[in-house]
Amino acid sequence: MSPARQPSSPGLRIGVSGHRVPPKLPEQSAAPLRAHIDRILAAMAAAARKADAATELVIVSSLAEGSDRIVAEAGLAAGFAVQVVLPFNRAEYALDFETETSRRQFEKLLARACDVFELGGDADERPRAYEAAGLFMLANIDVLIAIWDGEVADGVGGTAQIVERAIADGIVVVWIEPCRPDAMQISRPGGGAAPVGSTATVKNAFRPGDMATMTRAVEEILTSPAP
Repeated sequence: MSPARQPSSPGLRIGVSGHRVPPKLPEQSAAPLRAHIDRILAAMAAAARKADAATELVIVSSLAEGSDRIVAEAGLAAGFAVQVVLPFNRAEYALDFETETSRRQFEKLLARACDVFELGGDADERPRAYEAAGLFMLANIDVLIAIWDGEVADGVGGTAQIVERAIADGIVVVWIEPCRPDAMQISRPGGGAAPVGSTATVKNAFRPGDMATMTRAVEEILTSPAP
């Protein structure tokens, strides 16, 4: 089964990319981030249901520690389905979580997923496997929530790379900085942004956003003709 939206089942698919642990994702940011994500998803859901009462609401996440789980948990609480994209088989992927508590949290969220896609990446090429999972996610979403510090990626498959690719692909990106968890910036297709190619240029694609701006972007997605 492909996670791509089918014409007979209209939906809004939200992906997530972001930092996992301190210092890029400070511990004190977790609670305000979750509260802000709750508000964002509630606004998205309201806009989607206004457009079509049958709209399916889906979070697409790899359930990595930090940002991925914050958004997945908020989505489940808001009534979204969760589809999981894993870079490896689930047993191999669980090796990336250092504590038993983290692995248990991963398993609990995985058990609540409506679909799990195990991409079977090479365990010896972990960055490339994470990159493949990120690109697979981007190919199957309408909006990306990026919890990103605005800095260059630490390596292949990092958040900055995924954000850059999302903008290049014309995906709406909601950018939240971990140090400012109550604010957001939005990149919208057709906004006249310069071609991407550097972190500074990627940032130029964004403008300060609010719930009204984001809601309009979601309504445009749902009312635009399917590609």
